[in-house]
Amino acid sequence: MKRVFLLIAGLSLFSPPSLAKTVNIEYILDASGSMLERIQNEMKIDIARETLSELVDQLPEGSAEIDLNVGLRVYGHSTIAGESPEQRCRDTVLEIPVKGVNTEGIKMKIAGINARGWTPIAYSLEQAADDFPVGRENDNIIILISDGKETCGGDPCAVAGELHQAGIKVKIHVVGFDIKPEEKAQLECIARTTGGKYFSADSAKELSLALTSAQEQVLKEESTSVRIKIGGLGTLKIEPAGWVLTPPRKILVLSAEDGSEVARVRTLDPMKLRPGNYRIVWDQWEHSSGDTVLGEVTVESGKTITFPVNTGINLVPAKWVPGGPKYWYLKDPKSGKKVLWVADRWEAVPAAAGKYDLYYRQWEHGCNEYLMKAGLEISPGKVTEVELNSGVGITPSDPKTRSPYRWTLTDTETGDTLIEIRSEWGPLPVPPGRYGLSFQQTEHGHSLIELIPEFTIDKGQLVELEI
Repeated sequence: MKRVFLLIAGLSLFSPPSLAKTVNIEYILDASGSMLERIQNEMKIDIARETLSELVDQLPEGSAEIDLNVGLRVYGHSTIAGESPEQRCRDTVLEIPVKGVNTEGIKMKIAGINARGWTPIAYSLEQAADDFPVGRENDNIIILISDGKETCGGDPCAVAGELHQAGIKVKIHVVGFDIKPEEKAQLECIARTTGGKYFSADSAKELSLALTSAQEQVLKEESTSVRIKIGGLGTLKIEPAGWVLTPPRKILVLSAEDGSEVARVRTLDPMKLRPGNYRIVWDQWEHSSGDTVLGEVTVESGKTITFPVNTGINLVPAKWVPGGPKYWYLKDPKSGKKVLWVADRWEAVPAAAGKYDLYYRQWEHGCNEYLMKAGLEISPGKVTEVELNSGVGITPSDPKTRSPYRWTLTDTETGDTLIEIRSEWGPLPVPPGRYGLSFQQTEHGHSLIELIPEFTIDKGQLVELEI
């Protein structure tokens, strides 16, 4: 059985010379005009660019026992409408030679590709015959990504068979992306004829899985007893407390030196990293929270480092608070930057220990955001609870009275407007303090009138103002 052994060990371990193997991979990307079609409001070429870039990042590095060469060929991207059929049917370019692993070069080329032309699959495969280094014992692999069949009259299945029987013996894995049923047979034939596999993908997620599977076929099945050694790694284990809603939407591991992204995961499984200092960024929910820097950690070679996620904040509303908040956030008073943002939820969320200003907004259109608590201290190793049990609301003497255009709460010392409520009677949570109340019934028929020069809202008190 053909397998790949991934051995994580020190570089000083003995490596049998007999295991040396050369593996050559060429991605062939379809950039024909049909790749401008959309899947779930995103163009297929954008999905393919992003997915292929992520796939390139997964390529192994630093092996002394495998000679890996990776290249990129693209078709359909160099000609436009109006050019001759002959030009459009020869539109294929080897953008990155199959030599070494130029990860950044491949990603830069992918990022600049635009879909516009025809689909000369057969001609592209003919040209690929000259792309691979000479070597009879090499494993030569093509990973072809296409969203349709040949449009230039060629026979890609026959060309694939000839390519496989030639001296380089190329094996082709094909990923059919959003393929129509009548077009599938041709792509399946390309893979079958060369001893490769066909993978179907109808969405961004499926394309990622299909490309990953195709690449795994190359590294796990196409190389006989290849051993890749990566030495000197450490292990980072992120361990949340029981109150944390897990798993998070994502965890980012950034370089503490320059802030560059090192890893992006959606699992709490331990991860292998090079030794160094890293910054941990947590994002709990897809639409209801933002990236939160939880702290830094140092990963050491050969050791497992645990980063606890046990510090957080929880806003606890009184029963009279109407529904969930539009949003609330924490701001670092020194830098003025937001460090945590949450919308629509009351659940506890991880945060970094420190002293912050808490800002709050009850409704999207019914009020402004305002400072709920200054100098809020979040203690390490526990959930800091903030009770929202002080508030204010207006009760009209006639229940049929239409909602007001606006009413405001002002600082009695400075006269500054702190909170403005529109089209709502309340109640809403506000910080304890002394306020003045002004009221405007309609936008154009009334002016803003001061009704109460000063009144007090104590901690834990809901003040209902009847007018």
